[in-house]
Amino acid sequence: MRPFLYDDETPEEAYDEIWRNLDLSPERVAERVRRREAAERLLAELTDAPLEAQAKLLREARFQNLDLLDLLLEASQESQPGDAVRAEDLSHLAARLAVGLAEEEPEASAALPRAFCLGANARRLGRDVEGADALLAKAAPFVEFPGERAVYSRVAGVVRWEQGRIDEAEALLRHAARLFAAEEMATEEACCQGLLGLLQMEERALGDPLPALLAGWSGMVREIRPQLALRVGFSLAACQAEKGQPERARSTMRDAWRLFAEVRDARELIQACWLEARALGRLGEREEALQMLDSVRLKLLQAPSPAEAALASVDLGLVLAESGRAGEIRALAESLRSAFPEEGLLIVAAANLFHFAEVALSGEVDLRIVACHTLSTMLRAFRVGRVEMLPLPFA
Repeated sequence: MRPFLYDDETPEEAYDEIWRNLDLSPERVAERVRRREAAERLLAELTDAPLEAQAKLLREARFQNLDLLDLLLEASQESQPGDAVRAEDLSHLAARLAVGLAEEEPEASAALPRAFCLGANARRLGRDVEGADALLAKAAPFVEFPGERAVYSRVAGVVRWEQGRIDEAEALLRHAARLFAAEEMATEEACCQGLLGLLQMEERALGDPLPALLAGWSGMVREIRPQLALRVGFSLAACQAEKGQPERARSTMRDAWRLFAEVRDARELIQACWLEARALGRLGEREEALQMLDSVRLKLLQAPSPAEAALASVDLGLVLAESGRAGEIRALAESLRSAFPEEGLLIVAAANLFHFAEVALSGEVDLRIVACHTLSTMLRAFRVGRVEMLPLPFA
């Protein structure tokens, strides 16, 4: 029996047309290569020029083409999260070119939401969340199709998260995941799930993070976003350990370790070691967890990265308590207070750590629940108070 596609009613000429539309002929391929190389030369000339000269160059007729526009968007995406300044500059050039082309090339205006979203994410990576919000407002009127709405919602969700607007962040990330799923963009949907799981790890009141982290870890192309994947992997391992799944947790950690070689940013490596140590603590490997958390905490104090040093102190305090050394937690709070005596929110964080020490010594409550609550309270305060923290390595 013939497959239904090849019924007797289907003329052979129809397939000839299909093959022609695929643009696989040597001539078409050569033409695409030629146009790409020409666009790459224009991009190099444009980005080598001083910033004040770039806008003038874009107005020249030879720069007015869609291939350059596509290349600017690609280059902005590829520059994130490693070079936020370059990524933002390229997104601005793309937006400017799209506006200039729109009259002659109507499809150019479709690039505007992506250009503004790339710029917004670059600003967020540069720790300018208010500036990111402003660019999202510029993007909103141009967002039309489901794929564009998915990208917009995901960037907006991460920005809201870093503003401390947690419920809005959760809603936007869930919406983005649904839209990517409807568009059959499985790896992008998985990325949203991974982000959602990390958010739920911070705010356990939003729900169990395990399903979202597992979906993210299973579906992500980890090599594309290794820094984000490391965070997701070690967070998943910690959750699996909490759920009484030690073998699964260890398997996840082994897979995550392979990504360390892909991470170049020193601060992101510290973050990964911190999350690895948290997972080890949940697995009961407390001596190794203590050594790693103590090292991470010292590096964050020296950076200085006071907010993250405070958060790592809570994780270290929990493992100390579970190791029968709750009496040492007060010293962590005292060193935090003495290291940053003029920082208002750090004084509050030290007070929270002192309280955690008292609760740990009492031995009357589930310390992991208290630690989760202490961490989420600190994180909200730091984000609302705009205390500097390492941005999520998402692009």
